Amino acid sequence: MLLAAHLPGAAWEPGKFFPSFASSATPPQPLQLYGDPRSSSTAQANSEPNDYNRVFTGREVTQKVRVLEKPEPAYTESARKFGVQGTVILRAVFSKDGEVTGLHVVRKLPHGLTQQGVKAARAIRFTPATKDGQPVSMWMELQYNFNLY
Repeated sequence: MLLAAHLPGAAWEPGKFFPSFASSATPPQPLQLYGDPRSSSTAQANSEPNDYNRVFTGREVTQKVRVLEKPEPAYTESARKFGVQGTVILRAVFSKDGEVTGLHVVRKLPHGLTQQGVKAARAIRFTPATKDGQPVSMWMELQYNFNLY
């Protein structure tokens, strides 16, 4: 359903308004997902506690992920021009294979800063978490602060 309104007495030009919309058979998703959606399924949250192929929380692992290298994201010229500041928050799976996957955008920023955060997150190098001596995948939250000085 689409509802359009305008101020009383103002000129209504639907030709300028409606062409900017496109319909889709699929409803929009509440979060942006970057990567394999299977890595964040709710089925994994209901898995057996000792299923080493599921994604664990920090409380469930024996040893947490050890970050070796966390590159800083680049500030885009557009964001600098418009004075955009704030924090991009991502939720990611640090996989047992040593890759950052299943990135969910929790809080985004305009002018390419969210994409820069995602790009930086994908470049993180780490040692996977372990549970009972087995490497396992683990959820982590990442925050990238963008401040102009």
